[in-house]
Amino acid sequence: MKFSIKLYFTDKNISLSLSDMVIKKQEDATVYFSAFDGIKVTCEVKACNKGAFWSAKINSDMPLGLKRVDFPVFEASCPSKTARILFFGNNMHHCTHRYPCELGESIEYCADCTGLFPSLDGRGMALAAIAPFTNTIGAGTKKHADSYEFFAKTEFTDGKMGEKELSSEKFFLSDNISIDELYSVYREALPQSRFPMPRLMGWNTWDYYLNRVTPEDIFENIEALAKMPFADKLDYIVIDDGWQKEWGEWIENEKFACGLDTVAERIKKCGFQPGIWASPLLMKECCEGFADRIHWFCRDENGEFIRSEGRTCLIDPTVPEAREFILDIYRRLYGHGYRLFKIDYLSPLLKVKSFHDNNATPYSALRALIKDVKNVTGEDAVILGCSLPVQCGSEVAPSMRIGVDIHNHFSHVKWIAEILSWTWMYNNKTTRIDPDFLVVRGLETADEPLIWEGAPNYTAPKRMSDMSDVDLFRSRWRQGDQFNALEAETWAYLVAISGGNIFLSDKMSVLNERGISIIQKAVEAASEECRPVYLSDDERLPSLWTADDKLLIVNWHDVPVIKQISLPGGIPSSDKPFSFSKDVLTIELLPHESILIKLE
Repeated sequence: MKFSIKLYFTDKNISLSLSDMVIKKQEDATVYFSAFDGIKVTCEVKACNKGAFWSAKINSDMPLGLKRVDFPVFEASCPSKTARILFFGNNMHHCTHRYPCELGESIEYCADCTGLFPSLDGRGMALAAIAPFTNTIGAGTKKHADSYEFFAKTEFTDGKMGEKELSSEKFFLSDNISIDELYSVYREALPQSRFPMPRLMGWNTWDYYLNRVTPEDIFENIEALAKMPFADKLDYIVIDDGWQKEWGEWIENEKFACGLDTVAERIKKCGFQPGIWASPLLMKECCEGFADRIHWFCRDENGEFIRSEGRTCLIDPTVPEAREFILDIYRRLYGHGYRLFKIDYLSPLLKVKSFHDNNATPYSALRALIKDVKNVTGEDAVILGCSLPVQCGSEVAPSMRIGVDIHNHFSHVKWIAEILSWTWMYNNKTTRIDPDFLVVRGLETADEPLIWEGAPNYTAPKRMSDMSDVDLFRSRWRQGDQFNALEAETWAYLVAISGGNIFLSDKMSVLNERGISIIQKAVEAASEECRPVYLSDDERLPSLWTADDKLLIVNWHDVPVIKQISLPGGIPSSDKPFSFSKDVLTIELLPHESILIKLE
């Protein structure tokens, strides 16, 4: 392969081929040097297991004005029409693997990891950004006719562009690796957290009640939970969106006129710890005092407010007054008796290119914010970073949500499985992952399934290459019918085997015996570790998930399938039928069905 580095300045773009640079061999690295217009470029390729780590440093005696650096950059040809272009990460638009024909021409597709594999169980090329991140990054792919450009990009904020020395993020590259080997290399490279990462278990108001929740709803569900066989496993009752006056006015609304402290006290008397949700970085323009806080808000290159979902303006947490406003929210909530803080809508900060603090980057700003929230709450407080990027690192929060919302539609199960097939590596290493709520309600599992009152489902274009990010999102959001019992079971087992948090979010009193049984079996199956494995007939998602002394096999297809799994050892057992001969499991699965196998 021919490698290069591309530099994007405010006034010019430069591309340098490594073959034209001065080379210096070191004990475990190869270093490339070049200089132009008073700017020095140093590229390092450091050998490691199965590949090499790549990074670049650019410096000058004058402010660089560097917007972006891509390193390494190279081209590769696709081995076949059935090859896979990999996209791993928790980007809700680009985390799905694709066939070559599904990429639009000259469009940048970026994730934490990209690659080119003849099959998902074979060996291929992988390019991955190594967490924790500081700057905005992407392991990207761009299609040009019959060739594919791969690049590792690092983008800098406006404040960083004025510096005299900048470094790219670190990337791993291998041209001969299996996905399983990639997992091992990447997990080993992640930093180990030094603080406890307990599995959080409880019940949350959101998925059934949305923002219509009332204190009476909470107390009704606590009563129902007390009768459940898994009640002693739950620690937290979390009030989600709907308690506040407005997004940006974090005080009780008329529904909670009894007072948040009163609700928290009653939750504690029932034997649970109170938790509460807020999105402190977002504020609606209708909020009291908005006009006096104009200088708090993040803006794009055109000077327009950066918004989340078009509804709210994004607060810059590096503005001192804004930071104090946010911290005061958590001082008050802690004072009201809440001990779990679900902090939401943090990832929109990744869009920001200009902060009040010129030294800040999206990831450093998020790390500093969570640290300050910890400092104004007590030692007994727990933070769940909802949409806090797991790529922030190991000393941030003991729990982080990994991806898109779950709803009781199988399209969301597949969506989260895509994200989980990469983010599982962070679990019990840098943080405890949170795959989202364990919900099971549907026509076969509840007496009163909730019918969503949103817009009609979106019909997607037939060709994925023609789909915009908005198209792709809408094509999967709440698509299809509500869960049948098999789909609910598959989701419940995936949550359990992921090793992450377990929060229920159904209206507990409407679940029937089958729905309650699915939750009970999932809670009993909860594991600490998870590893997805791609089989030879997998198209986009891993159908095998292994954890501790058990494994989960999933049929992601809309038709029945027969799966055969080779076992290295152990005697399998399950409450579903299977055959086992010569260390090979054979299982027939209905559409969207799964089977949990225990090994003894």
